[in-house]
Amino acid sequence: MDFEKGETIFCTGYARLPDGMAAKNLYGVMGVGLEIDPHTDRVINASSTFITNMCTGFIQDILVNHDLKQGIESPIQRFEKRYYGLGKKAIISAIRDAYNQFEIYKSMKYDVSEE
Repeated sequence: MDFEKGETIFCTGYARLPDGMAAKNLYGVMGVGLEIDPHTDRVINASSTFITNMCTGFIQDILVNHDLKQGIESPIQRFEKRYYGLGKKAIISAIRDAYNQFEIYKSMKYDVSEE
């Protein structure tokens, strides 16, 4: 699991969307993807299953450059203060799920390197 310089990992999270959201008709779930530099634990890019590029840009604005060593609560709090629309809880759940996948990756990486 050693990475050469420039390699990244991609962690995704999903949550069920509420009725009434256009994205639910297309995807059924909310997806959030985090591209992470495994050397620094920084989010270098983020994506989502939002229908518009502007919404994905909003997620990127909140998550890109965040240091995941600090946890995920700070960007979630910024999101909660700034986002007013359907699916807020689902989006937050998807972000948390992606972060949890990163935590699983980190625990696997350290377990493998300790053997």
